[in-house]
Amino acid sequence: MMTPSGSGPERSGSVSLTLLLAGIQLLAFCERFLLTVVAHPLKLDLGLTDAQLGILQGSAFVLLHALSLPVWGRAADRGRQPAMLATGIVVWSAAAIICGLGESFLVLVLARMLLGLGQAAVAPAALSLLAYRLPPGRLGRGVSWLTASASLGRSLALLAGGGVLALLTAAGGLYLPGLGHLPPWRALLVLACLPNILAVAAALRIAAPPARGSAARSRSGRAWAWIRRRRRPYLVLFGAAACAVLVTQTLAAWAPIFYVRAHGLTPAESGVHLGLLVLFVAPLGHLAGGRLIDRGRAAGRRAGAGRTLAAGLLLVPPCTAVMTLSDDLRLSLAGFAALAAALGLTSPAALAGLQFLTPASMRGFVSAMFIAGVTLVALGLGPVLVGLLNDHVFGQEAVGSALLAVFVAVALIGVVLASTLDGVVRAGRARP
Repeated sequence: MMTPSGSGPERSGSVSLTLLLAGIQLLAFCERFLLTVVAHPLKLDLGLTDAQLGILQGSAFVLLHALSLPVWGRAADRGRQPAMLATGIVVWSAAAIICGLGESFLVLVLARMLLGLGQAAVAPAALSLLAYRLPPGRLGRGVSWLTASASLGRSLALLAGGGVLALLTAAGGLYLPGLGHLPPWRALLVLACLPNILAVAAALRIAAPPARGSAARSRSGRAWAWIRRRRRPYLVLFGAAACAVLVTQTLAAWAPIFYVRAHGLTPAESGVHLGLLVLFVAPLGHLAGGRLIDRGRAAGRRAGAGRTLAAGLLLVPPCTAVMTLSDDLRLSLAGFAALAAALGLTSPAALAGLQFLTPASMRGFVSAMFIAGVTLVALGLGPVLVGLLNDHVFGQEAVGSALLAVFVAVALIGVVLASTLDGVVRAGRARP
């Protein structure tokens, strides 16, 4: 893999590229999770069940997202990253507008599927560009900016989305030429696409690395052979990462609704409260996780990701209990903040573990497949599972009980897997 020397103008360009890619990632996650802010009025307006809300927030998004990731990954390996990013932004912007104007559950499902398709371009394009442009000594920090921007995107969806929704609600909605009068939740989803115009223009200005042609096609076959020979460590890592991502994505999908139902907040108030907390605590978790892994490597431990991943998951049950069982809003929000910080530890740990296992020449394709599988399992199951428990077991007003049941069970499974991860990674990791 070619890498720049990392000095002078090249280093400045690498920093600018990292910040740009982090900004695109932030917009993608903000758009993805904005639906959680408007879930309550959307549910009332269209008469949806909690299970249908779960499908919109998870299963509908993840299907095309996961299936298209390998295709986007091969395109990235052929040097088409700028065009990928611009195309993906245009596709997900169109999907967000359709979602804002949709009048039925089916239309919203199709729009969320299209949103997943467009946003699937971001991760393989960004990781490929960072791997090419950044020297090995700064690649970890570059990736950490991507994972932190994902958390910031969720926070921006809650914070800015909640604030704008409050303003739109006070104004009684918004009139847009050609679209007529839109109620507040629809207007918010449409207006959120405006920053994407600048993102498309910025993406097209990125200089693409040299194309690698048919090498990407042959590399995917070698990658599958590598994974089959080392399937045990990959399966353990996959299981532990899926548990962590399931809790993370389900929390993002249902926490705003929980505070509306359990503590009487308005959707706007819920978004602002949670957005402020995530804004401050989640990036700290990501940075702390990266630092723990780097310290492990500096101490001579090539595989320290499992300890960090297990630590984050071990904190999930007590933090969730404080969040969901406390009648005091401030104590409940403290539990939410601790939970968000704990989950922040897990994201860089999962990606670092994957890099320890995989040779550099295969990381693009393997990363795309890994992210696709984890996203399909975690986002496809978590939100809809909580919705089904709300509808058929605990009742819609007891969403906290559903969250607690799912998070405790999943976190304990993840802790068991993550506790064995370092050993199997050491046994099966890639050697230079």
